[in-house]
Parts: sequence; structure tokens; C-alpha cells
Amino acid sequence: MSATAVSPTPRRTQAERSASTRARLMDATTAVLVEKGYAGATIAEIETRAGVSRGARLHHFPSKAALLAAAVGHIYSRETRKYAQAMDQMGESERDFRAGYRLLWQTYSDPAHAAVLEIYVAARTDPELRAALREISRGFESARQNANQLFPDLATREARGLLECIQASMLGLSLRRMVHGDNVGGDRALDQLERMVVQQFLDSSLDPSKDPSQNRSEDLAAKPREKEPRHE
Repeated sequence: MSATAVSPTPRRTQAERSASTRARLMDATTAVLVEKGYAGATIAEIETRAGVSRGARLHHFPSKAALLAAAVGHIYSRETRKYAQAMDQMGESERDFRAGYRLLWQTYSDPAHAAVLEIYVAARTDPELRAALREISRGFESARQNANQLFPDLATREARGLLECIQASMLGLSLRRMVHGDNVGGDRALDQLERMVVQQFLDSSLDPSKDPSQNRSEDLAAKPREKEPRHE
């Protein structure tokens, strides 16, 4: 009885090994940031979690600033893909501003986005990190262009800057929620902003008188609405 020949596993190319190392570093950096925050995201912890040597990490990211900025780009790219896939799965009649608006807030509610916020705050006093983040952010002009394609009514001259305004509002609300928890009146602010956009810029067929809270995803709608805490 002859033994069955086993085909040898093909060796990976240098490019494949390099891409794998980089991907492990990105995943590990994101996981450590989510679990331990910026203060706990040490280079040693990230290298251990990724299973790579210091030399391998230095080959791809010569400094912590470069690694963290790349992680921000990694998180944004992942969230952009998830957003596009969710929109693509919707029917034509469902793919409107309200659907995109709710999906965008889910992105800002993701735990990974809290890690991004911590890195941005740290960049205020870290010139190297700040410069690296600015370089990374230049690559996301395509995301804005894609949003304009999905919602052409918001890409008109009259609505110029509106998408940036929405993103800035959600950024502020997500930062506030990091400190005060989920129930700080954020749902009310999001509903009001949505209503204002619909009334001012979008087709009347969207029925601006309709309460946008009725259209929110089930996870948000199911949350109890508590009184907003007073801040002295």
C-alpha cells in the first residue's frame, strides 16, 4: 500500500509576509487601544499581542506616532467598508439620507472610534503624532466623495460643508458620551439635526414633519431616554 503524497505548502512571498505582519500590527494596535486606551497602548504590549519582534515592527513603523496614525487609517478604512456594504445591502427605496445618517452614527458609536478619539486628543501635545494624523487624513477625501455620490442633494452649493457639519456634530456627541455615558441627550440632538437637514435641504417627499426618532435603528430606539444631566 503506497503512502499518499502530500503536497508541500507553498512558501509565501516576501510581499505576502510583509502584508501579514502589517495586518497583525494593525489588528493588535486597534485591540489594545480599545481595551486599554491610549495610555495603556505601549509598543511592547502591541508587539506582544501581534506576535512580532521589535525589529519587524520598526521595519514597518519606525515610531509609535507612525503606528498609531496608521491604526487610525486602518479603523477608518474598515468602518468605511462596513458603511458601504450596509448601504449596498439596502433596497433602492431604503437607501436615503435617513438610512445613511443612522449608519454614520453607528460608526461613531463603535468602540474602535473611542480609541480614535483618544489618539486625536493625544495629538494636541504631540507634534509628531499630529503631523502623522494629518498625513493619514488626506487619504479620506475619497470617502467624502463617496458620500456625495450617495446623497447628491447634500453635495450642492447650498449644502456645501453640510456633511462635515454632521460629522463634526457626531464627533462632539461621541466625545461627550465617552465621559458622561450613553444617556446625555445625544439622541435628542441627533434627531434635531436630522430634522433640520431634511427641512432645509432635502426633498419634501421625505416628510420633514415626521419624527426622525421613529426611523432610528432598533438598538437606539430601545434605549430608555433619561433626563440629560446638568453640568455646572
